[in-house]
Amino acid sequence: MDNSTSTKQPEGQFSQEKVFLDYVKRIGKQTDNRRAVHVHLSRLRPYHQRDHHLRIAQNACEDLIAKFSGTVFRLHNNDLVVVTTGASVAQIDETILRLRYLFSDDPMLAGDYDLQADQFCSWFDLDHQYADLIALAVKMNEDLDTQIRREKAEAIAAMHGKPPAKPKIPLMPSHLAAVSKAINQADLSSLMKRQSIFLVNKDQKPEALFKELFFSIDQLQQTLLPTHDLLSNRWLFQDLTRYLDKRMLVILRQNDDSSLTRSYSLNLNISTALSDEFLKLDHTLGESVRRSIVIEFQLLDVFADIGSFTFARDFLRERGYKICLDGITHLSLPMIDRRTMGFDLIKLQWNQDLTKFLTTPRGDEIRNTVKKVDPNRMILCHCGAEDAIATSHELGIKLMQGFYIDKYVKNWAASKKEKSKNLADAMGRHRAEADHDA
Repeated sequence: MDNSTSTKQPEGQFSQEKVFLDYVKRIGKQTDNRRAVHVHLSRLRPYHQRDHHLRIAQNACEDLIAKFSGTVFRLHNNDLVVVTTGASVAQIDETILRLRYLFSDDPMLAGDYDLQADQFCSWFDLDHQYADLIALAVKMNEDLDTQIRREKAEAIAAMHGKPPAKPKIPLMPSHLAAVSKAINQADLSSLMKRQSIFLVNKDQKPEALFKELFFSIDQLQQTLLPTHDLLSNRWLFQDLTRYLDKRMLVILRQNDDSSLTRSYSLNLNISTALSDEFLKLDHTLGESVRRSIVIEFQLLDVFADIGSFTFARDFLRERGYKICLDGITHLSLPMIDRRTMGFDLIKLQWNQDLTKFLTTPRGDEIRNTVKKVDPNRMILCHCGAEDAIATSHELGIKLMQGFYIDKYVKNWAASKKEKSKNLADAMGRHRAEADHDA
């Protein structure tokens, strides 16, 4: 039995590509009743190509290769090639269906399964397609050789030029005390950013409704701890945000900027909303001001402690604040009941995956969910490209936020100004011509 299931070795004498090519050459005279499947994991989104995903996918093939004297190769681009002897298409497809289920929320697999137009797998009946399989093995080796040559060339260039930047040190629990102390002592007012949420209607002037206040994490890292990666551990970073929350509240309480007195949103930890620092800010705000402020909570923070969230939600709504749920993607949106959870608004993150998902048969799930949530209560955020506007219009969402929206609004104003100028010039020429004729 030939069960080559070693982990991927991207280069060197015993790379999986070389073993794969050698194996295919060796079975050249024994192709009877053999089948192979090329599983295109490289076509999945990057967040589905993490090492644990690949290990689980490879392990899912173990029963098949054990039963049918099979072999599985994990290639440098994360694809799998499974070769079996005596397994029918239906028997192999049982394993493939398990793999499809593992990655069923990836946009590539969002549509209906069609074996004839399959992007996830390529099938080879070696009685008739042996030449195709050996061509694949040769190409995979050539691709790997090209990658190795490129990496070596880059390394040589770095030796003779600017040395590569040292990798940032991951944030560790032992660093928290020093970083939190620096956050408490530093003047962070210059690192505070503002980004507006706009009401964007077709062919109408975008209207800024309120602005989100936040600290620039990139600038914060360069200022406080340039050698470390503050985002390397999401749970440690989440702990740091509690200190950032409190600094933001202090800045707002002490600020003399009239543009920061109302109509803004704050993304806070639930514990911060229940802290003395928040109560101090709350006592400085009038009722009408509180009603213009939106408090945003992250989805993970909400479900980490439902009891604290419920208490904070009721307190904030009683005081007049609006509550927004942040951190929602098109994958988690169907699990959210806005009304039952008591949110006034929901932020849906835009990316190309969302736009592509809407073109699949499962796109109607998102459209129906948005209608159920109420598109007038949703903000499409992280809008970084023109496609975001078309997506928002398709979903009926009119509130938008993101760097592209900032650019869009600026260009819209400039375009209207130019049209007004052209109209004024035309009218001026018309009057001059009329006076000349007179």
